[in-house]
Amino acid sequence: MLVFLQLAVFIQAQQYTNTISYSINTRFSGGSGKYAPFLSTANQYDRFSFTPNSLAIWGMAHKELTKTRDFDYGFGLELDGNVDKTQNRFFADEYYIQGKIYFMNMYAGSKREVFGNQDPEMSSGGMLWSQNSRPIPKISIETNGYIHVPYTKGFLAVKGGLSHGWFDNNAYMKNLLLHHKYAYLRLGGSFPLTVNYGIQHVAQWGGESSKYGTMPVTLDNYLRIFMGKNGGSSATQSDQINTLGNHIISQNLGLDLNMKDIIVSLYWQNLTEDPPFHFITSTMNVQDGLWGLSVKFPKFNLFHAFVLEYMNTTDQSGPWHDLDGVIYGGADGYYQNGQIPQGWSYNGMTIGNPWITSPKYNQDGSLSTTNNIVRLYYFSGKGEYKSLNYRLTLAYSENFGFENPGIISNPSYENCKRQVSYQLETSTALNFLRNTRLSLALSGDRGTMYGNNVALMMGVSWSGVFKR
Repeated sequence: MLVFLQLAVFIQAQQYTNTISYSINTRFSGGSGKYAPFLSTANQYDRFSFTPNSLAIWGMAHKELTKTRDFDYGFGLELDGNVDKTQNRFFADEYYIQGKIYFMNMYAGSKREVFGNQDPEMSSGGMLWSQNSRPIPKISIETNGYIHVPYTKGFLAVKGGLSHGWFDNNAYMKNLLLHHKYAYLRLGGSFPLTVNYGIQHVAQWGGESSKYGTMPVTLDNYLRIFMGKNGGSSATQSDQINTLGNHIISQNLGLDLNMKDIIVSLYWQNLTEDPPFHFITSTMNVQDGLWGLSVKFPKFNLFHAFVLEYMNTTDQSGPWHDLDGVIYGGADGYYQNGQIPQGWSYNGMTIGNPWITSPKYNQDGSLSTTNNIVRLYYFSGKGEYKSLNYRLTLAYSENFGFENPGIISNPSYENCKRQVSYQLETSTALNFLRNTRLSLALSGDRGTMYGNNVALMMGVSWSGVFKR
């Protein structure tokens, strides 16, 4: 808090124009099927209803940080509302204040961010973080993107961050906490080809479980969480044997080629849920992960960019966590945890890649992840023709449930649920209404995982900028 007050003094001493952007948006989705089509709700920050016919209204206001100022402040607010035949929702999807001091950025609240080296706009979602759930309320300090390391002439750049957050309460777990830190380095500087490598570490800890009791929030336990150590005498027996809390690590490795007429990015992400920690190329579950190709054509508007991705989670470090007294570290059960029923989800939505199915789809109302053994083949491309923007997304997934974690790379297709999802989105400015855009989209599913669904979506958005 003292840092924010000091920042405010710096800001008040400066005289400059502040720009605040705002918008009011609506989207009506009308269709048939058991659910709204998968792609119409995935990676949308839980903004839209799962019901086939629904109306969404949301408004937002943002003041972004400026790159040219050493001291600056920002804020964001988004209020969302859904109306459908099963429920009406109204919630704050985003609310935060932030401050900048030189190369450091601090914020408090729920703020949308993209973590990982995946394509930030068109990816199916990072392995650890995606845009699928609402942002978790946090207090965070991080660098403003990559910063150059002195005396390397820009060849080496690093970025990182540390945050503390709070999960939502449910019937089984209350006051659950989030620990998140990350560190990345980039080699290459001004060369056309650069390499990036980073590690993300999250832990769910603390909280009061209706089944396992209270997990004490102490400085000693925080240090154990930070270092990934096992629990002390106050922890449950499981946490004394294993690592305290629910830990997930994701390594990211990528190559970026930046040319005048084309920008190409290759990226690879994995998950680690059990020690020991190995480099991404030597992990027990090396067959699992997200592999992506992102290509952009800066001067070719008709087909401006596309993404190809493949995700596999069928190995999960093998079928045995322990056998005959020997701990193998397998049977990972991605996004699941025995002591934390909701696992790696927030408000019923998967925090990581959404094709590992969100608990909100569970028909019995349970909070656990019931489909985390998945193969995904994914394409998304976008462009523009005159004043018309478009984006086409196609996805095919093979879903094997979760009954036998670690089916060892060759799962049986006897109980496989296959699903094809597609979505074509278009938008254009309405010349007769200033600052207004009209959007039309066709979205659908076909298969046995989410059923046969189709929807036609129409939206209107009005936006503006306020300066003072």
